[in-house]
Amino acid sequence: MSKPRVLFLTQRFLFPMDTGGRIRTGKILEQLRNLWDITLVGNYEERTDRVHLEKMQALGERYLPVPWTEKKKRSVGWYFDVLKKSASRYPVTVLNDTSPGMKDAVRTELATGKYDLFVCDFLQSALNAPDPIPCASLLFTHNVESRIVRRHFEQAKNPALRLFWKQQADRMTRFEGEAPARYDRIVAVSDSDKEEFENSFKLTGVRTIPTGVDTDLYHPLGLEKMPGSIVFAGSMNWMPNQDGMRWFVHEILPRIRKSVPGAKLTVVGKAPPASLVQELAREQPGLARAEAPEERRRDGDTGAVIEFTGWVDDVKPYVDRAACYIVPLRIGGGTRIKIFEALGMEKALVSTTIGAEGLEISPGEHYWQVDEPDAFADAVIECLTNPARAVELGKRAREFVKSNFGWDNAARVFAEIGQEAIEAYAVRTK
Repeated sequence: MSKPRVLFLTQRFLFPMDTGGRIRTGKILEQLRNLWDITLVGNYEERTDRVHLEKMQALGERYLPVPWTEKKKRSVGWYFDVLKKSASRYPVTVLNDTSPGMKDAVRTELATGKYDLFVCDFLQSALNAPDPIPCASLLFTHNVESRIVRRHFEQAKNPALRLFWKQQADRMTRFEGEAPARYDRIVAVSDSDKEEFENSFKLTGVRTIPTGVDTDLYHPLGLEKMPGSIVFAGSMNWMPNQDGMRWFVHEILPRIRKSVPGAKLTVVGKAPPASLVQELAREQPGLARAEAPEERRRDGDTGAVIEFTGWVDDVKPYVDRAACYIVPLRIGGGTRIKIFEALGMEKALVSTTIGAEGLEISPGEHYWQVDEPDAFADAVIECLTNPARAVELGKRAREFVKSNFGWDNAARVFAEIGQEAIEAYAVRTK
């Protein structure tokens, strides 16, 4: 039996796999290439992406790069672009992932008639597909995007920002109800996302895939733990992560340091905005920002109360040395792959409900789940001062993740949903 021929729109370049979306898509594609004949199409920035080009090409039979240049965030041009796009009926993030070059590339490939299935990765990419799509189609959603934007509106204090986020939330809600309806199947990454798509947007054909983790890669390294060390890992150019760090440093860390004076926070993730670092430096004068591994002592400590590492080649040593892993998110959607990676490394985890949303792990059995500042601080203090309980929790969590989750299973379910889409299209167009 021949493999289905699939055009897979990845939109953004997938390497390095340093964000949850890139990891999820990239790891699933590594498995799907054994099940499908895949042509990838996506944006390609020569200056930054060429070092990983062979890895991208290896994810499919063909890779069609669409040249583009990303605007530097918070530059004058970036703000002007946001202002201009705010006048559109579409959300700004959707317009950011839409381009004439991508539309032409997708339309040209689909016009050949050789594809059985078109996969669009992320809702924000959906405007790049022709209407109608001339083959079976599947939309891969990684979040309920309107939920994230709505939470930005709810958390915003500045009147101008509240107005902006209210406008964007309304537009994303409308777009999220319209665009997915064009696809034969919709892939969600959690049951809670699936329920919201069905109940709030009345979408049909929504299916769920499990979250995966490579427990052969993410395992305890055996490095010496730093007493009082707290770690957060996540891309710091993502606004929900920035909000979570502000909340943790302003509302929670001072409470922890009253009980554990030596407590320190390491934030591991690319592109922390200078404005955020400066703001938190005012909150904690001992803050330092290490830009390169050689700035750390041999034991991994910089002596700072808070450290932003920026992008690192390997997050695992930072996570392994920490006594406590935190996910203090108040805004979000989808699932946090990095939680499973941390649990695979036997880390004691403290997370908000939103942080662990959509993951099949149990509060009290696999991690501490807390939402109020005092309770969050108490859980971290317990983790730092009761290492025996932290170790027990971490070991139990790793065994659960190792036994139940893997990328091969996620890809198998994804392929089954793709076949459903092909069959549904055949019935619809008969």
